[in-house]
Amino acid sequence: MNGIMMTLSSAEKDLLGRTFQWKWNIDEKLFYSEPLLKIIFGPENSGSVRFRLLVDLLDANQATYFKKNIETSISSQDVVTSHLVFTIANVRYLVEVTIYSSNLKLVAGSMLFKRLLPSKQKEASILKKLFYQSSRLLFVCDDNNQILMINQMLVEYLGYEEYEVVGQKISAFIHDKNNVFQEYFFNCEANGTWDGELFFHHKDGSFVAFKANILHYSGSNKSTQLNIFQLSKLDFIFSDIVEYSQQKPNWDWNNKVDFFDELNDMRALRSNQESLVVFVIDTYFHSSKNSISPRWLLGQSLPKLKGFQHIVKLGLLNDEQICGAFISSKLVKTIHSDLAEIFDLLLEENQLQLEHKIRCNIGVSIDGVDAQSNEQLLSNTLQALTTSSVGFSYVNEHKVKYFNPKINIINNRKLKLESALKSCLEHEQIYVVYQPIINLKTLKIDKVEALARFNINTTVHHSIQELIDLAEENDWINIIDKKVLLTAISELPALATMLGNENLGLSINRSMINSSKNRFTLDDTVTLINSTGIDPRRITIELTESAVCNDNQSILDDIKHITDNDIVLAIDDFGSGYTSFTDLSVLPLNLIKINKFITDDIVKDKQKRLMVKMFTQFIHSMGGEIVIEGVEGKEVLKALVEMGVNYVQGYIFSKPLSLMEHSNTVNDINVIIDKLQLKLLVSDMKKIPTVTDFLMPAPPHVEPDDRIEMFIDMFESSDMIMVLSNTKCVGYISQNDVNAAISPYVNTNAETKHDRLTMTKRAHQISIPVEYTCYTDYSVESLLKHFCLYPQSVMVVTGKTGIFLGAITIEQVKGHLFKMIQQ
Repeated sequence: MNGIMMTLSSAEKDLLGRTFQWKWNIDEKLFYSEPLLKIIFGPENSGSVRFRLLVDLLDANQATYFKKNIETSISSQDVVTSHLVFTIANVRYLVEVTIYSSNLKLVAGSMLFKRLLPSKQKEASILKKLFYQSSRLLFVCDDNNQILMINQMLVEYLGYEEYEVVGQKISAFIHDKNNVFQEYFFNCEANGTWDGELFFHHKDGSFVAFKANILHYSGSNKSTQLNIFQLSKLDFIFSDIVEYSQQKPNWDWNNKVDFFDELNDMRALRSNQESLVVFVIDTYFHSSKNSISPRWLLGQSLPKLKGFQHIVKLGLLNDEQICGAFISSKLVKTIHSDLAEIFDLLLEENQLQLEHKIRCNIGVSIDGVDAQSNEQLLSNTLQALTTSSVGFSYVNEHKVKYFNPKINIINNRKLKLESALKSCLEHEQIYVVYQPIINLKTLKIDKVEALARFNINTTVHHSIQELIDLAEENDWINIIDKKVLLTAISELPALATMLGNENLGLSINRSMINSSKNRFTLDDTVTLINSTGIDPRRITIELTESAVCNDNQSILDDIKHITDNDIVLAIDDFGSGYTSFTDLSVLPLNLIKINKFITDDIVKDKQKRLMVKMFTQFIHSMGGEIVIEGVEGKEVLKALVEMGVNYVQGYIFSKPLSLMEHSNTVNDINVIIDKLQLKLLVSDMKKIPTVTDFLMPAPPHVEPDDRIEMFIDMFESSDMIMVLSNTKCVGYISQNDVNAAISPYVNTNAETKHDRLTMTKRAHQISIPVEYTCYTDYSVESLLKHFCLYPQSVMVVTGKTGIFLGAITIEQVKGHLFKMIQQ
C-alpha cells in the first residue's frame, strides 16, 4: 500500500503476537495508535492517520463488517470482538479486534495480531490444487454454460481428456430426456443453487448417474458470472434404471387390482394372533419426490425381504407409488419394530455408497383395527400418508404416520422417551443403586444387586424397566451395563464396610441381546473383573432365563467363560416360561432368581406354593441356590423360610439405595428381623436334618504324592483317608486298598527289595477317584436315594468352589437315621 514503509521480515517480527490499543475520534475522523502506526507507516508518523487509511487495509466486505461492529458497540454499549484480515505490506494478518468503549464521538479498543495468513497468490494456488485433487467431478462454466475448467476426476468418471471438453457447452455431455437440466436454469439463477440428479454421457457411449449440486456465482458488479457443478457418482447407471423400470421384474404386483388380490391371499395365511399391516411410501431423493432412482434401489432390495421373520411383500400401485404389506403380531410395539426392520432390509445397505440418502414418508393402516376391506385399508393408508407432516413418529430416519391416532400417540411417547434416554446416556447421567440380598440361614447381608438408575430429562411417565427395554431395542444397553459394572466394583469396598461384610458379594445384570457389540462386551466384563484384583467368586453375573436357555453356541460359550473364571452365574426371572428341567440339568448354574410374580400369592395359592417348593428342592439337588426377588409381605417371607429358600431380596428389608443412603441399612434390617422374630423361625428350621448331619467325623487326609509308609499308621484311628490337592478332594483310600497294594511279606524276615519299593508307592497310585460329590444344601431325600442305588459308594461334600468339607458313606447314613428313630 502507498505510504507503508515496513518489510515482510520486520512485519512478522514487530506485529505478530502483539496487542495494540487504539482510538477513533469520529469528529476528527482520525485513528490513533502510535506504536502500531509507527510500525506500519514508519517512525516519522505522528501516531495518527485518517480512519479511511486504516479501513483501506481491509477488503470491502471486511471493512463493512468492521463498521457494523462499531455501530453495534455504540448502540448496545457491549464489548464486541471479531476477527478481521488486514493486508499490510502485502502480508495478510488475522487480527482479533475488540471494541470495549464507544460513543458517538470516540471509539476505543485493541488489536491482537494472532497469525499470518496465506497471500492472495498462495491462496489462489492452494484453491487451484484443491480443485484439481477433489474426489468429486467439478466443472466451472460461464453464464452460457460453456466449460472453462474441469478437474482430474473427469477421466476416471467420464473417460474424456481435458482438451476434449474445455470450451464446449456442458449440455452436450448431459442426457436430459426428462428436461431435468432445464429445471436448473430456473432454480439456480433464482436461488443461487440447485440439487438433483444428472446423467452424463460416458465417452464409451454409456450413461453415468451423478448427484449434482450446482452453484451460481455472480460478481459484485455482475461482470463475472459462473456456474460451478459439483458431481458425486451414484452407484447405479441410467441405462440400468430405465431397463429396470420398464421390466419391473421383482415387484409382487404392479397395479391396485393385483395388490388387492395379494392382500386376500395374505389375509388367509395369518393366524388369529397376527395382524395384516399395509403401508404406502413416498420417497425423497435430492429434491425429487418418488423419482425413478429410489424405486430402482428399492426394487433391487426386494430379495432381501425373504430374510424377514414373517411374510412381507412389496409392489407398485402405479408407475410411481410403492406400497407394501406384511404380517406381524397384534402388539403396536412389534408392528413398529417390524416396520423398522423391513426398511433396514430395503435401504440400509444400499445407502452406504450414497452421499445423499433416500428418505421416506410412510402411511400405515392395520387390517381389522381401522379398516375392514381392501379399499378401506388403502384409503386409510393414503390418508395417513398425506397427513404425515403432523403427528408422525419415526422408523429409523423415515417418517411414519398410522391412520389410528392412538398408535401415533403411543409411538410419539416412545420417541420422546428414546430421545430423552439417548441424551441421558450421551451425558453420562447414570447412577447406581444397591439392593441387599439376605441369607435366610444367617440373616445377614451376603451380597447386593447393583441396579441402574437414570437422571432423565422428560415429562413422560415411565418405569425403569421400560428404559432398559428401550436401551436393548436401540443397542444402547452395553453402555448402561458397563457403567453399572465399573461404578459398582469401584464402590464395593466402601459398601462392604458400610454393610459390615468384608466379603460382600456383588450381583450385576448383563444383557444378552443378539448384538455383536454385546457379545464382545460380555467377554470384556470377565476380563475387566479379573483385572480389578477382586475375588471373582464375590461377583455374580445375572443373565435372563430367555438368554441362558438358548441353543445359540456363542451364548453357551459366554456362559462357560463366566464359570471357568469362578464367577457365579445366576438365572434371573426364572419361571417366565423358557426353562425346562433338562436345560437346568446341563447348565453350570449357581443361583436361580425367582421373580416376584411367582411368589406373590404363595400364602394363599397352594399350587404356586407347591411349585416354588418343587423348584427349590430340584435346584438344591442340582447344587444350586434359590433367590426370591420382590419380597414385600411378612407371611410370604415366613413361607419362604419354611421352604428352605436360600436368599431373599425386596422392599420388606430395603429398597434399592445409593452408596451413601446405606449408612443405616444394617440397623434397619436388624430391627425388621427382630420384629418378625425371624431368628426364632430360622433356628426352628435348623432342626431339620441336612447333609452336614451325615458327615463322618473328620477323616485324616494326605496329599497325592505322600508315600504309603508315611500314612499307613493313620488307619489305626480311621477307616478311610482322603486324598486332597489344594483343598479339593481327588480320591480316597481304605484299609483294603492299602492291603491290596502291599506284599504279604512286609515286616517279615523275608522282606525283599520289591516289598520295600511297594511301601514307597504314592497315595494317588492306590486311591479311588472321587465319583460322587454334592454341596451342603443337597437334600436329604436325594442323599437317601443315592445310597439306595449305590450303597458301596462314597459321597464327597464340597463348598461352591470345590473345597472339601467332608465325606459320607452308607454307615454314616444308617447311624444318623438310627439316632433320629430313637429321638
